[in-house]
Amino acid sequence: MTPRVIQLATPAALKEAPRRKELADTLHLFLRMYRPHAAREDTVLFPALRSIVSEKEFHDMGEEFEDKEEKLFGEGGFEKIVAQVAELEKSLGIYELSQFTPPK
Repeated sequence: MTPRVIQLATPAALKEAPRRKELADTLHLFLRMYRPHAAREDTVLFPALRSIVSEKEFHDMGEEFEDKEEKLFGEGGFEKIVAQVAELEKSLGIYELSQFTPPK
């Protein structure tokens, strides 16, 4: 799906209504696939990982991931990307999650 999203998320493609609809449909399909996947990671996979590796192994994995993150994105890269995503969300008017949260 990613290559198709990249093809459809260009300024030229976004000018065409059929391609915008195809992009929206493709993103909906991605969400349909991703939500259960992410839920299983949080409720099954990651808790199971903690039960099969030692605390030291888990810590070492975290250090290795941080090293890879720094190589990919530079020092403080994750935080920089989070800030960029926040700016994109603000420009799209979707930053405030409370607008999507049902009232109590």
